[in-house]
Amino acid sequence: MTVEAHAKINWTLEVLGERPDGYHELKSVVLPIALCDTLEVEVDGSGSVSVVGCGGIPQEKNLAWLSAMALRKASGCGLGARIAIEKRIPAGGGLGGGSADAAAVLKALNSLWRLDMPEIELCKIAAGVGSDVPVMVLGAPAMMEGRGERVRRLERGELELPAPEDIVVFNPGIFVSTPMVFREFRESDRGLGVNDLQPAAIRLHPGIADALRMLESRGLKRVAMSGSGSTVYGVKG
Repeated sequence: MTVEAHAKINWTLEVLGERPDGYHELKSVVLPIALCDTLEVEVDGSGSVSVVGCGGIPQEKNLAWLSAMALRKASGCGLGARIAIEKRIPAGGGLGGGSADAAAVLKALNSLWRLDMPEIELCKIAAGVGSDVPVMVLGAPAMMEGRGERVRRLERGELELPAPEDIVVFNPGIFVSTPMVFREFRESDRGLGVNDLQPAAIRLHPGIADALRMLESRGLKRVAMSGSGSTVYGVKG
């Protein structure tokens, strides 16, 4: 089975405070975009799960592998899988590439293993894999809250949102550590723009500000950073 795993941008991202579990309480409107990885997913009757194309990440730490193992554990399925990933989404760029791959694997194996799990159950499994994975399971404009475990699709017309093809993304080639950005985050960063993490990321990596200015110079609207960076985006017209 060939599936596409689409990247996302954070149209808005609010940091509402630190949680008792050490994560931060977030509220974010998340939009899928055209950029995607391509995955080939096959059943392995031997029961083993393998992933190739991890981009240098050890298989046991790859979210695609972890999601397959989590689904197998939750379902009690004895089948395995062979997963090959063609990466296009840059790592450490705030576009949710690893999470997109993990969500695509959950949905593909739900079908290939004939589990027929409802989407709400897949989202629960996804929450144990990574914070961005549940919203990627939805694959549609969505509201994400908590540390990412509470998600819902946005109703048509609920917000004025751009079409995916009107969103231009630019990755300045800066790898950003999400934990470092959250450690750098200050209460005074809230509300300075549509993404509360943007000021902290720019303090750590000033090149992100250069990327934002470059998009603005090209006439793009609503220029902002996605996630914890470093990818920035703007809207045509």
